[in-house]
Amino acid sequence: MDFSKTAKKHRAQSVSKRRSISKVSIVVFIILFTTWFCPSPDSIFQQEETSIQSVQDVGHSSDACYGRRVHMYDMPEVFNTKILEFCDGKLVHWIHFCNHYKNYGFGEIVNTTNSMFRDDWYGTDAYMLEVIIFERMRSYPCLADKPANADIFYIPFFAGLDALPYLYNDTRKMDKQGHEVISWLRANAAESWARYGGQDHFMIAGRTAFDFGIPTMDDWGTCLLDLEEMQNVTFMVLERRPWRSLEQAIPYPVGFHPSNAASLNSWIERVRKSARTHLFSFTGALRPTLSIRRMLSNECENAATECSRLDCAKVSCSHNPVPIYESLLRANFCLQPRGDTATRRSTIDSIVSGCIPVLFHEDSAQKQYMWHFPEDYRTFSVFIHEDCVTNGTCIVRDILKKIKPAEVIKMREKLISMIPNVLYRNPSDVNFPYIDAFDLTIEGMVRKATSLKKSPPLSTS
Repeated sequence: MDFSKTAKKHRAQSVSKRRSISKVSIVVFIILFTTWFCPSPDSIFQQEETSIQSVQDVGHSSDACYGRRVHMYDMPEVFNTKILEFCDGKLVHWIHFCNHYKNYGFGEIVNTTNSMFRDDWYGTDAYMLEVIIFERMRSYPCLADKPANADIFYIPFFAGLDALPYLYNDTRKMDKQGHEVISWLRANAAESWARYGGQDHFMIAGRTAFDFGIPTMDDWGTCLLDLEEMQNVTFMVLERRPWRSLEQAIPYPVGFHPSNAASLNSWIERVRKSARTHLFSFTGALRPTLSIRRMLSNECENAATECSRLDCAKVSCSHNPVPIYESLLRANFCLQPRGDTATRRSTIDSIVSGCIPVLFHEDSAQKQYMWHFPEDYRTFSVFIHEDCVTNGTCIVRDILKKIKPAEVIKMREKLISMIPNVLYRNPSDVNFPYIDAFDLTIEGMVRKATSLKKSPPLSTS
């Protein structure tokens, strides 16, 4: 065999392979070069958008108030704090609330020998919601002095207190509430109002929305929410009418207003460790007619030691959270039927006490607190349709007894995680680490205003 020819042949093949590899390498290099240094138009836009977003994020991360600046109109005191001076029956002769607006609107400090309720507990009146928000807003860190710098606008009008003579005095029932407010806004807020037709404005009232609608057959209602100029304003109330998108329910203020994280953490531990000796509880006064409340009260009384019953017609529950929470802390489940209206402050009390709320109508919570409650109500509450109770096909006790202990514990932990979100903390602690009901109210309004701003501005007269 001619080894020299064989070697030449192999060298020739090797050279040919190296040339092929070199050509392939050059092609690959060119492709990579064009990919790295000459990206496609689509990738250019993607990189540009990512780069812009990154720059924006860096800029906004250093601004804690970005997107949530509130301008609080400097309205004359006659629209807010001056109304408080008429607390001793001067608005309606039989309504007195001088003690209720003390302490940032929380009311008087609870006078009790029970050490559990000595710190940060008050005899809070739910109607003082507008005062509580007003006082908190005064120390809100993201207030905008100039309207041009604001994302949303707060109209500091004590609508609920101002409504009293319109609702209860015969001489005022024929009048329409709110004309003076509208006149002031026209004269002093025309430019900021015109930007989005009032869609980024909000008011607070410590009453239900039904109190501000067109008067019904029994002459109940002040017309405030149905005034043409108010059609775009978000009205935050204790209870909304579910078919009205510009009404938003925010939690009833209850008696606990933590002044610091230690106070809240201490309460949460009490809730978690509380001995639940009763299956369920029912708190509230009865109505004269045979209603679901009376039926549930009867079932509770018939359940003997399985149910904790607090009759507020016999025990003073008004402005006194102590007996209410002593009862709720002993039970696993708390019955929350409709009362005079669909919602009850007791629903918020049950959350704060870690007592799983049992709801009987969708309007009681599901269609109310979209900004403050988790979307999936099954994680923290039980729903039994009220028709099932009133027609006698359901026995509440039997339904609740079927819920496994592990599920009860899981639901209670979910409730405990919600406690800060439904409380209105004391404004004195500027470093409070939890998000409370006020914070979620502002966040909800910011999201809503941002969404509305994307649509064409609405005009009002």
